[in-house]
Amino acid sequence: MSNFSKSEKEIFELRKQKISIFNNLKSNSFPTSFEGAVDIKDIIEKHNDIDPGEHTGIEVLIKGRVLQSRSFGKLLFFDLLDNTGKTQLLVDKSNLSKKELSLFENYDTGDIIGAFGEIMKTKKGELSIKVKSSTILSKSLKTLPEKWHGLKDKETRFRQRYLDFIVNPDTKRTIETRSRIINLIRNFMEVEGFIEVETPVLQPKAGGAIAKPFRTHHNALDLDMYLRIAPELYLKRLIVGGFEKVFELGKVFRNEGIDQTHLPEFTMMESYEAYVDVNTVMDMVENMCLYIFDELSIEKNIKFMDTEANFSGPWQRVSMYELVSKKFKIEIKHDSDIKKVKSALKKKLDIKPEAESIGLLVNELFENYIEDDITSPTFVIDYPVEVSPFARENKNKPGVTERFELFAFGSELANGFSELIDSEEQENRLKTQAQKKDKGDEEAHVEDQDYVEALQYGLPPTGGLGFGVDRFVMILTNNPSIREVTAFPHLKPEN
Repeated sequence: MSNFSKSEKEIFELRKQKISIFNNLKSNSFPTSFEGAVDIKDIIEKHNDIDPGEHTGIEVLIKGRVLQSRSFGKLLFFDLLDNTGKTQLLVDKSNLSKKELSLFENYDTGDIIGAFGEIMKTKKGELSIKVKSSTILSKSLKTLPEKWHGLKDKETRFRQRYLDFIVNPDTKRTIETRSRIINLIRNFMEVEGFIEVETPVLQPKAGGAIAKPFRTHHNALDLDMYLRIAPELYLKRLIVGGFEKVFELGKVFRNEGIDQTHLPEFTMMESYEAYVDVNTVMDMVENMCLYIFDELSIEKNIKFMDTEANFSGPWQRVSMYELVSKKFKIEIKHDSDIKKVKSALKKKLDIKPEAESIGLLVNELFENYIEDDITSPTFVIDYPVEVSPFARENKNKPGVTERFELFAFGSELANGFSELIDSEEQENRLKTQAQKKDKGDEEAHVEDQDYVEALQYGLPPTGGLGFGVDRFVMILTNNPSIREVTAFPHLKPEN
């Protein structure tokens, strides 16, 4: 307790002493369970319309955490919060035994109690439970923030997230909405005929994405291993093995920076479907998102921060080359002469890209000047092969892949493509990535001969998807930071 101030330590000791007071007052204090209580939400829904001053004669058992208390002469009032809502306890000193009254006189803000009493409404119109008896369930030794919205400092909120959930209802509601969204994703995928699978989180090679991994050591095997940056390569092994529709929803890890839309540990849904291409994948992800909007009764025209976007389908599908050409008023195609394009960019706009191929040039211009300004949901297609090591090349556009990324409000929500099934081409692309890694590119993909061997047995035409759950939750709950939609985001140590 060395981190307590003097007043906090005194409060802690005073509250601690009350544990023995409660045990002396009642033999069943601190029971191991408390069953049969009614949800506060149900009480409000059924009885909120009764008249001021009305006593229903209906008695209920409820439980929850004491948020605050008030004393008015012979009456005590306590706000009680459970998982479903908040109500008021009314304690009439003249109608309770000395023992029961002593319990309430010793309850503190933060205590978890059970209470039995009659549903009524005060003359001022406040729905209440007029208490006949109560039980202490758990003693809070530290004080909650004083006011209902008293916990506002972000650092404190994220570090003591449990307090944030207690005193900020919107924060708790966000995590509840997140849970519903995850369940709806699963429901949608199962109805579509996909089976949910689990693939290794610890992997001998960090594959399936271009990212820097976390490394650890497997003592039993005496082997360095990596937290997965994606489940992709294992899911596609399942497709090789004869599964035709698979998905996985879980954590992935990338040892990279933290900002408003990035966390090193985040949640992703990946799916793979045999015998379809990128167009079917785009249809599926759009239908899935609109299904979630409908199930949550969210309007398609939504506001995120200070910007509005309409999510009603169909969503626009536009080539990256078209977006870049329109932005810079210079026609750039997959087979354009890079020297001429660079010269035009320098002459007209004084822009000097560093890219050494037309594909890398278009990708650089898109990432630096366009993607942040995409507001309405848009499938950006025609990604260059240089940045798409697992995507199938477009037969009519050399150097361009059948790949998309879904953007909305300037953020990438999904990534998908027609999967590369040619084992020799895949091996060559991974060798190119390995060369980049040898030259110091920590995010370049590793060479994975085991995956190439799996492809040699035959991967059918396949459409794949990676969907960012956290960012989608951010949009649907209007939260500006990915940390807000994560129950326990990582933080630097306080000291």
